[in-house]
Amino acid sequence: MILQQDQRKSARGPTHATVFIWLFAVSAIWHYTSSATEILDYWVRFDPLVTPLVFLSIATAFVAACYPTKTLALMLMCVGQLISIILRFPFVADHLVMEFFLNLAILLSFLYLAVKQRRLSVSVDEIFDLFSPIGRWLLIIMYFYGTFHKLNPGFMSIESSCAVPFISGFPLLRDLIGYGWLEYSAIYGTLILESIAMLLLLSARTKYFGMLIGMSFHFVIGISGHGTLAHFSAFALALHALFLPSGFGQRIVDEPLLPAFLKRVPNFQAMTVLLVALQVVFALHMVKTAEGYLVNSLFAVFAISLMFLVVKYGRIRPGDVRYRLRSPLGVLNLIPVWFFLHCASPYVGLGTGGTLAMFSGLRTEGGISNHYLIREPIPLFSYQEKVVYIEESLNPNLQETAEARQGIVMFDFQRHITYRDRLVLPLSLSVAGRYYEIRSVSDFESFMEEHFTEQSWLERKYMSFRLVDDPQPRHCRH
Repeated sequence: MILQQDQRKSARGPTHATVFIWLFAVSAIWHYTSSATEILDYWVRFDPLVTPLVFLSIATAFVAACYPTKTLALMLMCVGQLISIILRFPFVADHLVMEFFLNLAILLSFLYLAVKQRRLSVSVDEIFDLFSPIGRWLLIIMYFYGTFHKLNPGFMSIESSCAVPFISGFPLLRDLIGYGWLEYSAIYGTLILESIAMLLLLSARTKYFGMLIGMSFHFVIGISGHGTLAHFSAFALALHALFLPSGFGQRIVDEPLLPAFLKRVPNFQAMTVLLVALQVVFALHMVKTAEGYLVNSLFAVFAISLMFLVVKYGRIRPGDVRYRLRSPLGVLNLIPVWFFLHCASPYVGLGTGGTLAMFSGLRTEGGISNHYLIREPIPLFSYQEKVVYIEESLNPNLQETAEARQGIVMFDFQRHITYRDRLVLPLSLSVAGRYYEIRSVSDFESFMEEHFTEQSWLERKYMSFRLVDDPQPRHCRH
């Protein structure tokens, strides 16, 4: 793994903080090198706002990956990621929402220590001691909602469950699709494994087994031919590293079978550069060929190497630092509470995007809930009450939703045509069963008076919504 910069310090091996920071930095880069949409929209094409933010995120994470023991490198990555995510809000992936909360915890930890100690030269280990419990809770909450959101017919039916296409991404299993037992094994296995991993991570005695189950689960997701999800899986693996024992890095360095050249800082930095270079090259190959097997293969090598080390050195031993799920900095413990409430947003009428509902099949819009336990949405807020169904449109993205037979929450429809896209008439749509044919500006103004509401900057910046499916979708939706 990663060693300290001078020869004397390198003998004692990397700390838990160093290991995690390196993994976190590499996973942050992977978000932008394994998403075909990101590469096409912001690498191949230039977006004046987002493209610079993408490369800011990659560059700052790269610095931290090369210098994970340096506080300046960590803070450079932290601030760079926060800027990149905040300026793109609310249209960011679910795991980037998690990265926002984690980077916020890192920044607050540094600021607290810098003020308390009256110096900027705070060590990464001190910062890690404060924010690591927050990261652990983020993963536990992810597993909770990853299971809870899926308790609906969209996920638990073979025809629409996203568990099925993931297992069909493996050639040996693809031939068995259609027998039923395999599909239901994938569906219920997902629910069972995520639940067990969550429970095991709550205890110091069982967290080792929780890591093994959770990392294996995300390894499978990351290598499935169904897509390229190295960005999500690599971040999940990094979060699992927060549950490693404090002596993990030292045990690796003490391993006589580990090649000596890997124990030298410059050599490991060179391998880090090679890993990032391969991420970029394979990303460009994916865009050119529309094939993601190289991206998935690189992630497979990375994940297998990490999981091997966790299996061998991940058990807690006498002398390891006590396992904590509560930060010594009390205010930081509010961050997991905020994240937990944020992920409950679909059920109370708030946003449905960025709430870990991806691949779940959950539907809570338009006064309809398909969740088996929350049978009706809790109407604390009205953002999801009205759903727009496009019948026909000259706007390409609106027409795509019509062809997919998906709806758009009225709040999102208003924001989209007001701030993101120029509306082209004529437009036909329906709301709550009422059909509207909008052929002129006056027709549209009448529609606005009836359905549009005032939207504050904060609402537009924070609220995110997924496209609306039927309570029983016909196939898997991300």
